[in-house]
Amino acid sequence: MVQIQRFRFLITGVTVFLVVGCLGPLPRSDAIPVPPSPATIPFLPQGPALRVLVLGDWGTGGAGQREVAQAIAATHEDSPPHLVLSVGDNFYEAGVRSPGEPRVKLLFEYVYAGPFWEDLPFYATLGNHDHWGRPAAQVEYSARNNQWILPALHYAFHRPLSNGDSVLFLALDTDPVTERRPGAKAQLEWADSILSTPTQGWVLAFGHHPFISGGWHSVRGSFSKAMVSLLAGRSHVYVAGHNHSTELIQSESGLPQLVCGGAGGLDNAYRVRAVEGTLAAYTNGGWCLLHIQPEVMAIELYDRAGGLQYRHLLERTPVR
Repeated sequence: MVQIQRFRFLITGVTVFLVVGCLGPLPRSDAIPVPPSPATIPFLPQGPALRVLVLGDWGTGGAGQREVAQAIAATHEDSPPHLVLSVGDNFYEAGVRSPGEPRVKLLFEYVYAGPFWEDLPFYATLGNHDHWGRPAAQVEYSARNNQWILPALHYAFHRPLSNGDSVLFLALDTDPVTERRPGAKAQLEWADSILSTPTQGWVLAFGHHPFISGGWHSVRGSFSKAMVSLLAGRSHVYVAGHNHSTELIQSESGLPQLVCGGAGGLDNAYRVRAVEGTLAAYTNGGWCLLHIQPEVMAIELYDRAGGLQYRHLLERTPVR
């Protein structure tokens, strides 16, 4: 049995509604969690850190997406992130067919604009809604906009740390895996080969679908099994979206999972509940920020107004 150390959960009531795709009505109320007492939040470790902003399920073009983007810039103006991980559903409702579509400007360029955003690279993955369009269009967009980094539907990259170690980021295209489409097996074999190479530092995998969650979308057992088999003991954390909530879960496999699907704010928020291993869970919009140092990673969860809801310190352990 996994012990739940600390838990923040927002009860938002129950409403019966119809959902079209991932853009359904609001999750019962406009309430957001009350910020925790500072005494309950561990101190942020001092020293240089690689700061990684995580956004998911953002591409609505609505007021909620713009509200969250503005709150991020205001909250982190004095200590901006070095990069963004976009964990999918970048362009609702059905992705894009061409990198030149006006919606690319409306949902991305015009929202994440201004001094805070202009030099901030977005390392993207695709969500199920992006796959409803032409996935290659978002890859092609990389050639038009240096801020958008998607060299292939799945890829890996490194970023250095202050002591000479690095962080290996493994970007997964999870929709083919969860849907068992052609190419899924080859992608998992590719990821296995990357993870089989010895690395000195952190390993962080990210993709759209979670392998465990208390959010609106259920988790397919075959996908959960595939992800745990691939990542447990080989990645220090897995970061996802898909459920439009914010969750930190210590899974039974030992692999922590972060769900950061609230960047659309109230445009597309979902209710959320606790599952075994839940350390924090809330809804109605927000984002995540990772402070990665050589020996410790501080995982921060923010609500849509910029209130720090939870901070978890993850110590680096050896991976096989």
